[in-house]
Amino acid sequence: MKATIIEKPSMTLIGFAANVTLYDVQQNRTTLNLSANFMERRAEVKSCINEREVFGLSTDPEDYNPETDLFEFFIGVEVSSTEDIPDEMVVREIPANTYVLFTFNGPFENAGAVHAYLYSTWLKESGYELAGLYNIEIYDERNHGPESAESVTDICFPVRKK
Repeated sequence: MKATIIEKPSMTLIGFAANVTLYDVQQNRTTLNLSANFMERRAEVKSCINEREVFGLSTDPEDYNPETDLFEFFIGVEVSSTEDIPDEMVVREIPANTYVLFTFNGPFENAGAVHAYLYSTWLKESGYELAGLYNIEIYDERNHGPESAESVTDICFPVRKK
């Protein structure tokens, strides 16, 4: 699996957020419903910077246990202003950071293989460590929906040299 180190500037996002468990994501597909709801209403975000990109932000609590703990899943777009936040939407700030970027093909479930590779192999061999409790999925024109076998998705994890 190819890893690329990139620098990303800070971003301000507007969208929807929900607290979910990993089981909920896999079985009940709460994040798919949240994503569909956002896509229906994304035109309400007036200060969107790039119409072709949507961001999925997963933020883990300290000492995250994937078997039991809730984490926040956010889906939204980058904005230039937070003056007009649509009803029920929230703002998330992402700091400038160094990231390791992986690209995966196919439906959203395939992100699990990226996470597994990151933790089981890449972090042990790369000379980097995680620098935050979140990851960012980037859905652009290559993404044809969360269940499409034709989708291509980038996923970024904040890192720093050990």
